[in-house]
Amino acid sequence: MKPLRSPFLFFLATTLTSGCLAADGTGITYQVGTDVTRTDSRGDTEKLSALDGWVSTKLPEAKIPRLTVWHIARQESGIKAWRYGYSSEDNRRYVDPLSPIVAASNFSATGWVTYLVQGEKEKDFVVKRADFIKGGKPEILGSLEGARGEWRFAARNGETYAAYDYHLTSKGILLLRSGSVFTYLPAQNPKAQMLPEGWSFAWTQKGDIEESRIIVVHKPDEQTLLEPTKHLIGFYDIDKGRIVDTIKMNLLYKNEAANFSNKFYLFNTTKGPLTVAIEDALKHVTVRNIRTGEKRLAFERDAGIAYLQAAQANTGRIAIKAAVGFSDDVIYDAEDFLNSGNRVAPTQ
Repeated sequence: MKPLRSPFLFFLATTLTSGCLAADGTGITYQVGTDVTRTDSRGDTEKLSALDGWVSTKLPEAKIPRLTVWHIARQESGIKAWRYGYSSEDNRRYVDPLSPIVAASNFSATGWVTYLVQGEKEKDFVVKRADFIKGGKPEILGSLEGARGEWRFAARNGETYAAYDYHLTSKGILLLRSGSVFTYLPAQNPKAQMLPEGWSFAWTQKGDIEESRIIVVHKPDEQTLLEPTKHLIGFYDIDKGRIVDTIKMNLLYKNEAANFSNKFYLFNTTKGPLTVAIEDALKHVTVRNIRTGEKRLAFERDAGIAYLQAAQANTGRIAIKAAVGFSDDVIYDAEDFLNSGNRVAPTQ
């Protein structure tokens, strides 16, 4: 029997099975135990087997078409875009031909990115967009300048728009005129749109507005001095100009922004925007498709859900974990769960 080559390899084999040997293809022979595993750059785990060598422990995936979503971050004067939940070798990098990129849209389900490059002044930017998958020359949408507490966007057609804030989408820019009025550019017929009375833009816009065509909005809901935490979260269709669905959420008073980020998730899918959220005074976690109206109760606890986490794996699958009582409950695939009620990995 060949000895283990290093203390690290000996540490991996914490539970040894006498006489059970396996070679990993590198010329090194291990005495195999139940904990001899390795993880590749995509986050997938393999276990060393005496008969088959390195065997993947990855669970099967439901046969559901997945929308390719790219996470985007500014890096080294350019951007880096990676698919789903892992920043692995499966990524693309983009650098503007002339200027360093100082900001960019956060998500893309279209393969495009809108970004800002520094102009001549501190709050002076050129707004561009580019197809970072196909490449090619970037398109200039206009210029954005901040002065005296507001922003002014000058489009290429010469028209100027005022805003108190802005939000970058994958293929354009959303100019917020007030808490409830916005203009989206580029558009065939640019015009200011007003949210229904009482509604304002939500603290965080998740997903890619360009794909979903949905803006997340909110308003107080039957709030009192004793219960200042009640909110309605709405989904405003920017093409139809109306709210298509709402949910009820309780958010900590004067800490709504941070609280909202941890209790509300939105993902773009092939069938429409999918939300995972704590609703009904913290008692329920619901998965719903905003476009189709489908929804299913994921978790329930009268004393309240302590926390919620939802994230995309490197396959595009949306996994959910929630604290229900003294334990964590898990749903392996949110889309599969919404379609069939299945909570675990499929058997194939």
